[in-house]
Amino acid sequence: MKYVDPTAVAQKRGFGEPVAALPTSPGAALPFAAVVHEHWNSVYKMLYTMTGNVHDAEDFAQETFLRALRRFDTFQPGTNLRSWLLRIAANCFYDARRKRQRVVVSSLEKEPEAANRPVDSKMQLAEQNALLNAALEELSETTRLVFHLRAQEELSFREIAEVAEISEEAARWHMHQARTKLLKRLG
Repeated sequence: MKYVDPTAVAQKRGFGEPVAALPTSPGAALPFAAVVHEHWNSVYKMLYTMTGNVHDAEDFAQETFLRALRRFDTFQPGTNLRSWLLRIAANCFYDARRKRQRVVVSSLEKEPEAANRPVDSKMQLAEQNALLNAALEELSETTRLVFHLRAQEELSFREIAEVAEISEEAARWHMHQARTKLLKRLG
């Protein structure tokens, strides 16, 4: 499996850049295309972390925004839109997993090319990347989800609890488990 940077894929498709002119009046409806444009990267990265596969992450991201569009009228203004979308994304992933009974996440076969790095540096990065991927694969899906939402999306434990449909205390426990297991595995 070839490593693909999820941010690069999203940006190549024109997603993830801030939208300049969004309605600011309290009653103005946020155009849904702007919502997709604004939040694609966050949704895609989380799904890529969960699936380990570019194509599945893209499919789930599209499904996430289709579900959100169908239910956009249920979004409560004043609440966190990104958390709402990440919750929908997590549900897409879990729904598909239930249908398939098991989603296999495989490690990267090859480290992405870095510009002008010595061979030994590339080898070290490849080894570190392989160790990190192996350690992440050992985490449960919920623990991996909590770790991603905290480390990559920088969500609060309250927001993580909403997205993962667990208690705030459980979110903290899963984050502690992720840190402990990753530190133990990575030394």
